[in-house]
Amino acid sequence: MLITFLFIAVGAKLIYVGVVNADNLRIKALEQWYRDVPIRAERGEILDRNGVVLAGSQTVYTLYARPVEIPLKAQAAGVLSEALELNYEKLADKLNSRASEITLKRGVTKEKMLEIVDSGVPGIYVSEDIERVYPYGDFMTQILGFTSSDIVGQTGLEAYYESYLKGTDGYVLTAADLVGRKLPDGETYYTEGTPGGDVCLNIDVNIQSIVENAVEKAMLNHSAKGVGAIVMDCNTGQILAMAEAPSFDLNDVPRDDVKTLLEVSRPKLISDVFEPGSTFKIVTAALAIEAGLVNDSKRYYCGGSMMVDNQKIRCWRPQGHGSQTFAEGVKNSCNCVFMQAALELGVDKFYQGLSAFGVTQKTGIDLSGEGSGLTIPQSSVKNVDLARIGFGQAVAMTPIELLTAAAAAVNGGYKVTPKLLAKIQDESGILLSGETGRGERVISAETSATLRAMLERVVLEGSGKNAAVPGVRVGGKTGTAQKYENGQIARGKYISTFIGFAPAEQPEYITLF
Repeated sequence: MLITFLFIAVGAKLIYVGVVNADNLRIKALEQWYRDVPIRAERGEILDRNGVVLAGSQTVYTLYARPVEIPLKAQAAGVLSEALELNYEKLADKLNSRASEITLKRGVTKEKMLEIVDSGVPGIYVSEDIERVYPYGDFMTQILGFTSSDIVGQTGLEAYYESYLKGTDGYVLTAADLVGRKLPDGETYYTEGTPGGDVCLNIDVNIQSIVENAVEKAMLNHSAKGVGAIVMDCNTGQILAMAEAPSFDLNDVPRDDVKTLLEVSRPKLISDVFEPGSTFKIVTAALAIEAGLVNDSKRYYCGGSMMVDNQKIRCWRPQGHGSQTFAEGVKNSCNCVFMQAALELGVDKFYQGLSAFGVTQKTGIDLSGEGSGLTIPQSSVKNVDLARIGFGQAVAMTPIELLTAAAAAVNGGYKVTPKLLAKIQDESGILLSGETGRGERVISAETSATLRAMLERVVLEGSGKNAAVPGVRVGGKTGTAQKYENGQIARGKYISTFIGFAPAEQPEYITLF
């Protein structure tokens, strides 16, 4: 019986091997006799709205050597190490190893590749590869981002739209012996890859260039630790320019300096929060006007400070502004006027308005790492807190969050979602559209128009005079906030901000600087 059982077991195994598992065995046999070399798909480009290339690719070469095919290894190591600027001893050790194949160097130019191929050293193989290039160098460093040495997006738009940019790799299947040598009569199979899609942005390279220069100039003139600016279509949320300093050349990423790399590559315009100061008065003013608290005859008094919950809160002007209308308070950027407005609104109505404007909420911009603002929880806020929030203290926002809220206040009252992407396309057509446009209404058109007129006076008569442009009506609001370090106010250090829009009568563009 035991013998019979063994025959049955062996027979079953033969049937399984010969019939049931034949396909799997055939695949494994092919894997042992064929060498699979990937062909990297061409990565998509990143373009501005006019088709100008901001991030592209160029062909480079990777050189390999198969030690078993190189009889004179010391001589080969000498030729290759000199031509490719490699360490002779390390290369000689690799050539004398039992490895079937070694990588000599990546990113080799066509000229250098041909030099090596023509050198007469046997056992040299070449694969075509792609290298990422950035024609404008340190242009949009934090926004474009960069790729790894394997051309995989690591930061910025390169990472955010990686799945569209990367494409699908192809491969070459070559018949080879057990040590990896190509068989003389072996067949070679090619499978074509699919190129990645091109990411077309709303960015305008001409506007971006102006903004980049302005940011760099401000950085130098004011010995600033950092400067940033955004230009956005006020009505659609399309981002036309976004720049930060300091930056670095994307063609020479400081990978060995991890601290600098992490600090400089972070898009602070969307990730970091700050106390907005007087620029936040745009939001408070919009809510006060919308609530019907403002009229031409109503007066507000500023004596240089105001007592709230037995605490003295000072206006920026020690001697005060005296009696003034709300419009004059906006022009004068009077803290006392905005404290009174916030207190009149009350906690519930004020916080409801902040929520409607997206304060403490992410904007939804298409870039990784977006932060969200902070303020005191509504259940815990006191009158003294409410008064401070009214003029831009005790609240923190990201720059893009502040700009988006300001856009809703002056564009007629509609929220917008900031968007860098216009579309992603390949040879087959559009793969993804960057939908933009107006969202829900947060204030009336009348309130928005009233506010625009007040903010235009800031540029004509107030602290925003430097933003005046001959022949164009401009509105805006300046802001200076204390800077915090390790949870404490840093003496002598400030964050200065300006939000401007034009034309004031019907805004098309809004900027934060």
